[in-house]
Amino acid sequence: MKKKMLVVLMVLLATILTACGGSSDASDNADGKVKIRLLTRMAGTSTQAQIYKDIIKEFEAKHSDVVVVDESQGDESAFNNKLKTDLASGTLPNIFRVQGVANLNEYIESGLLMDMDPILKDDPEWGQNFTEGALKYYQVPGHEGTYGIPMESGLIGVYYNEELLKKAGINEFPETWSDLTAAVKKLKGIDVTPIALGAKATYMAGHLHNQIFYKWMGTEAAKKLGTRELKWTDPDVVKTLEYVEDLNKLDAFGKSAAGISDEIAVADFLEGKAAMIITGPWNIGKFTNPSETEYADAIKLAKFPYFDEKPEFKDEDMQIISPYMVNGKLEGKEKEYTVELLKMLTSAEAAKRFAEEAQFLIPRSDIAIDNSKVSDLFLHNIELGATSTGIAVDVFDFDPLPSMQDRTRNSIVSILIGGKPKDAAKEIQDEIDKSK
Repeated sequence: MKKKMLVVLMVLLATILTACGGSSDASDNADGKVKIRLLTRMAGTSTQAQIYKDIIKEFEAKHSDVVVVDESQGDESAFNNKLKTDLASGTLPNIFRVQGVANLNEYIESGLLMDMDPILKDDPEWGQNFTEGALKYYQVPGHEGTYGIPMESGLIGVYYNEELLKKAGINEFPETWSDLTAAVKKLKGIDVTPIALGAKATYMAGHLHNQIFYKWMGTEAAKKLGTRELKWTDPDVVKTLEYVEDLNKLDAFGKSAAGISDEIAVADFLEGKAAMIITGPWNIGKFTNPSETEYADAIKLAKFPYFDEKPEFKDEDMQIISPYMVNGKLEGKEKEYTVELLKMLTSAEAAKRFAEEAQFLIPRSDIAIDNSKVSDLFLHNIELGATSTGIAVDVFDFDPLPSMQDRTRNSIVSILIGGKPKDAAKEIQDEIDKSK
């Protein structure tokens, strides 16, 4: 009996030590190596994921006393579930990411996020060459410091097949909403899906609504939803959901959009079954690769059309801004090694390789990109992104309620299967109201 009690106590002690996390002792393997755990979205077989893995291998080769455990997840739901589990158990990775800024306040106050300002200042060659706007995104009102290092940026816009548009009698990409709806009708006439949308991966429906929202109300309105100055049931906000319904009624996405994956949507676009797709620069490598699509020379990029009556929001855009964040509990050699790896992943040298080999943009001002090694599509993304007068990621990124990611996206998807915009708006607002 005593032996059993001893085993139970040992297991309990091990559990407590694991839950504390963040100290050098807790991160050591049995063989004495320092363990650095990563949880990012850099996973899979993409070129950018391979570059990321190469840098990790290079880092491990430099340090025989370190082992890197990469638990990164390419699938958004799998990533979110893993991060939630780590947060709940108190076993945060060394390097991870929290998308959006609304909840950073809570993480900063609990010491879960490292203030990167001292590190940025101590190494000016590395730290002073991130673009100002990208760093500012991770500076939180009420707290001094910078709580994330931007590792990806770029315009999320409309990639379109110029060849298919011309076949439908559309000689220029639709600049306004009325132009877009007219183009949808013409594309239906040549038996092509106007806009590829795989809403089974709910983020695609969310990105569609984000584009509409920012062009109708501007990026500042998303912040007002987060501070509760606006409600989802306010007429202008409901109107943004009605525009989703309008496109759906025009059969802009095909009959089965709610049930297909994002991979299928991308494949349909690459194969010329769909004329447009709303996505970010992470797909440029596929769009410009002749082995992926016969339309590589025909694929172009534009901003999402603006509303005729709202020209003031023409350049209010959705852009991807993704971070690496560092566990605020790290100490000693574990902290030292973690920071070194972070710098290697976001250096000017790494940024050059990501850009030239993967068309993947780290927001640094000191990247010596060889234009002959990148596509015109990639360069055009950079040029268009530089014209944005307002920038935001997802609308829910400004909301302090963690459940809003799933709630907003699922409610938007409901519109694609016959739900009413007012009901979707009420469903989202109810989620907020019941949390008070």
